[in-house]
Amino acid sequence: MLAELFLRLATPAARMTRRLGLVGESVALWSRGNRQRRAWAPHHERCRSVVAEAVTELSQRRKVAVLGSGLLRDIPLDLLCRRFEQVLLVDAVHLPQIRLRMRFRPKVMLLTRDLTGVMGWLAEENDGRVDPLADLAADSSLDLVISANLMSQLAWPVEDWLDDHPDRAGQLPVDLPARCIAWHLADLRRFNGRVVLLNDVEMVERDRAGAITDRLDLTRGVELPLPDESWDWPVAPFGEAERDRESTHRVGAWRDFR
Repeated sequence: MLAELFLRLATPAARMTRRLGLVGESVALWSRGNRQRRAWAPHHERCRSVVAEAVTELSQRRKVAVLGSGLLRDIPLDLLCRRFEQVLLVDAVHLPQIRLRMRFRPKVMLLTRDLTGVMGWLAEENDGRVDPLADLAADSSLDLVISANLMSQLAWPVEDWLDDHPDRAGQLPVDLPARCIAWHLADLRRFNGRVVLLNDVEMVERDRAGAITDRLDLTRGVELPLPDESWDWPVAPFGEAERDRESTHRVGAWRDFR
């Protein structure tokens, strides 16, 4: 608990990033990942394998951008640093331990971005969405872009914020969370280089008898092509979130999304 509190306080973040709960969620994910290291290992390994395969198939390896870099457990960072001239790690939150590790990797640059593009809109600082990736999409030297288990995470902070601010919610599109996902897919299609998409698409909750007690479409109804491969990720085994419930996410991998 003390370590989590320290990380919450020590993590640099903009005001809206904190108000949307992204710092707290990043810390919670770090903590849960430590507890569930063994259960999550197959998911992380498959993500890294998909990325590694894409890297070997590239004819040029100048720059790579990881969108939703987070804690880097699902990304083969050592491989990217060996094969590329520059590695861009892009996320709304970079925890202190990640910042410290990257100090010793001269090829790595941390970019702090609101990848929804709507934080300023929610805060009434802008009249609409701000393109979060315009500069990267225009960079012709970006040979690989990886969206790393990010897309499903774009909707829920917006949903929670709108629920907590009903007056402001009435002034915004009712389907804004789904739009954040659709916008991200459109953002990915603008890149000239190869795009690898890794994303959990469905949550299924079961009791100890195996009966489904809840199901959630993590894409919020936004259509996706069939993935090249898919697998189950035991996000919250029994006892993690609830004693008699487990939550499993279905993950899809698109090796060349664009």
